[in-house]
Amino acid sequence: MKLIRIFAAIMLLMSLGHAENATTGKKLLKPDSKKQTRKLPAWMLQDEFTVSTVDGKRIHLLSTKKGYTFDDGEGKITLLVVWKMDCKSCPKWLEEIEALQKAFPDKIKVVALEIGNTQKKQLEKLVKQKKATKQATKKIIEKNESAIRVFAKKHHLNFPIISVLSNQGNLAFTMQTLYKYQFYKPRGKAKRGGGLPFTVVFGYEGQTAGITAGISDKKAYKAYIKKLITHYDKTN
Repeated sequence: MKLIRIFAAIMLLMSLGHAENATTGKKLLKPDSKKQTRKLPAWMLQDEFTVSTVDGKRIHLLSTKKGYTFDDGEGKITLLVVWKMDCKSCPKWLEEIEALQKAFPDKIKVVALEIGNTQKKQLEKLVKQKKATKQATKKIIEKNESAIRVFAKKHHLNFPIISVLSNQGNLAFTMQTLYKYQFYKPRGKAKRGGGLPFTVVFGYEGQTAGITAGISDKKAYKAYIKKLITHYDKTN
């Protein structure tokens, strides 16, 4: 029963990020504090998470009213990129984020959250047939992680990647992220909010500094990040 409930939450997450948005992200969306702190479902009201990356590493983070604080993120700009592997514009954006991290190695921390789950249909079939045993689920998770690692190697991505399917016990983190930053709400003419990739920028103390729906102009985004770094260096 618990596995079915978890799977239902994953399916809800899938539907939220189904369509890509045409938003260029040239104008950064300003966080809405009232919406961010709106009452969330009880099961999402965690404020501390430990999640696993597809490489088997652990990431610890805290959720605050202002944003998220990640381990080893103090004194750095943190970029949380929400994406999925079948998103056409995601590879290019992730490569640009990787280039940004190389340009500011001591000032940028990147964490990517993959919400697509390439083995979605397999898991759905097992759940319907009531054959989603721990062993069967483990195999699907391992296959999914392997696919993401191959993707990361192909696109030369060196930052940690979190897979929703690998963190069933921490779905609250994923859902809280989408609720906090209104990913599912309409933005402009788009039928769905956010679009993919969807990037949240956090300041040195975990405060939300900006949100980008879709992809941005490479030079303009780099200038924006550089400006943020200068700002936080002066105020800290």
